[in-house]
Amino acid sequence: MFLKNLKKKYLEAKILAKKKGKKIAFIIGNTIKIEKGNYYFTPPRITDKLVLFGIIVFRESIAIDACKYLDGKVDIIFADGEKKIFPKKSGAPGNIERRVRERVKKSKVYIYKGNDLTVDSVDLIVSQYFNKDLRGVAGKKIGIIGAGNIGSKIGLFMTELGAKVFLNRRNKKKLKCIVNAINYLKPQNTREKAKIANKIFAAKNSDVLIGSTDGKSVIDEKMVNLMKKKSIIIDAGKGTLTENAIRKAIERKIEIFRVDIFPSLEGLISKTFSMEKQISKLLKNKKIENINIFNSGKLGKYGDLIVDDIDNINLVYGICDGKGDFLRKVPKKYKVLIRRILNK
Repeated sequence: MFLKNLKKKYLEAKILAKKKGKKIAFIIGNTIKIEKGNYYFTPPRITDKLVLFGIIVFRESIAIDACKYLDGKVDIIFADGEKKIFPKKSGAPGNIERRVRERVKKSKVYIYKGNDLTVDSVDLIVSQYFNKDLRGVAGKKIGIIGAGNIGSKIGLFMTELGAKVFLNRRNKKKLKCIVNAINYLKPQNTREKAKIANKIFAAKNSDVLIGSTDGKSVIDEKMVNLMKKKSIIIDAGKGTLTENAIRKAIERKIEIFRVDIFPSLEGLISKTFSMEKQISKLLKNKKIENINIFNSGKLGKYGDLIVDDIDNINLVYGICDGKGDFLRKVPKKYKVLIRRILNK
């Protein structure tokens, strides 16, 4: 049944890719959230360069079967590098990335981190929502219910932006460690500190309330009723609000956002392709008048030139000081050379 469904999804993506003149990519994700069945397919997406279709798996065997069928049929396979599937009897954690790398020989393989896409998406939602506010996110009260991998990272992001962050989770010992870690990691001159709070206090007069459990309904009607007017709720864990909480939010005209990782995924694809090109350029070098020229991203020795594109130079970024930075003053002998390079 799985292979039959996979073939159907692939053919749909193939037809769409041909129509749009784009390449095909398949995304394999995994999650700690347990659901009925061993997998589910994600909706197809279209980017500037790709038609994407994907799957969330709860067992390695599903990822293996998918790779066996799709290798060579799709141009790219993105694999979630985070180890979230429960350990096997041997005690070894589920490892989707390893299984994909072992079996894919023809399609290109790229690795991503699914949880980080979620965190990035939440950051974008909050930042854009308060974009017209003079202070942006700074000073806003943000309650985070569920301070696991995703919730704690969101907490760090928001604290770094100057928000008043309150975190809650059931395991109080771990929560204390997480909050302490956030406050150690944040920039030294960020005045705000992350704090521990119960669910009611985290919600009271909050500008943003974020549910980041693994699908457990932790935001209830009472919490929504305590939020500020024109506040927002973000469901980062898919199912973190009770039905009464949703009704109360609609009644109070509080916007509820369900995290959509697509904008972050588009950004990941773009930077992955960009970095792939840059890495190939970093392995090249030119020499003009006995001076080494390298692509941006390379740490050169004293006197080396760093340019924007070693294959097609448009800009000279600087002259290396041999310590990882540029010389602040350009020596006279380089000025003529730089003009000659740029005028070619």
